[in-house]
Amino acid sequence: MKFLSVLALPPNALQFIEAVKQDSCSLIRMGTWGVSQARFEKWTNQFCGDEEEFFAACLLNQLTWRTSKQFDSSLRSVFRGGLSSVVIKGGHDLSLIDTVTVSKESFIRFVPVISESDPPTKSGPLVLRKAQRLFRIKNKFLCWPWQVHEQVKHGKVKKIVFVDDFLGSGSQFEDFFGKWKFNELEDIETLAYAPVIAHELGIDVLRKNLPNVAIVSSEILSDKQNFFSESVWARLGQGVVTAERARAWYNDFIDSRGIRPRSLSALGVGDLGLTFGFEHATPNNSLSILWYASDSGWEPLLDR
Repeated sequence: MKFLSVLALPPNALQFIEAVKQDSCSLIRMGTWGVSQARFEKWTNQFCGDEEEFFAACLLNQLTWRTSKQFDSSLRSVFRGGLSSVVIKGGHDLSLIDTVTVSKESFIRFVPVISESDPPTKSGPLVLRKAQRLFRIKNKFLCWPWQVHEQVKHGKVKKIVFVDDFLGSGSQFEDFFGKWKFNELEDIETLAYAPVIAHELGIDVLRKNLPNVAIVSSEILSDKQNFFSESVWARLGQGVVTAERARAWYNDFIDSRGIRPRSLSALGVGDLGLTFGFEHATPNNSLSILWYASDSGWEPLLDR
């Protein structure tokens, strides 16, 4: 496809581009951004001319990045706050951690959000391993999804906590929940889903479709984090570039460079349009221009 769109630039576009590049390089040098200088340059060098470089700078300016240490801190927030009160009725912030650390008997199980064919490197198991390391959770409290029904049947489980790194549109967890027929479980006191970061769209979907599942996270994203929201482009575009114009330009650009993954929306799963990434992975609710390695040779900035 021939790239035809034109993106008018704000008066200070060139200064903005340079400032964003300098800030990004500073973050890399300080080690607070888990991207190497070489990878950063490979990605930025794919944007040619003022228009493309301006758009890349806008993406970098809006990028929300969570290092491993920041992720661990958010995970602690989940376990020491809302999740504890959901699982341990009438307890305090540390009741859940105390229970899974020192208790000899407990009906709690932590279950990663994963399918039987997924590798153990998927986000669900990774989050569970992190939680086990941070809180010294005993192995007996951990359970794979395909083991849940058998343990419930034998009276070993009354409370289930599903762990994950990110809740986006809610479709993945809803499919996971249905696949393993968790709605058919009997004599369960608590079902809780604990994504470290959650989007309000996914929360609303799950509350409607799975009302028996309590949802707890450390941070909630909204449409304000959509890269093509009016509020974002009111600032970036400075009255010259609208959100609609930026989105049209982006669609043409990713089509011209082969950066549109099959079966995925141009704005990511759920059309969330995020520019969000973890050091360990990038949600597919984020724009593909950040994480997709295409057959045409596009080099991603972030790991999927």
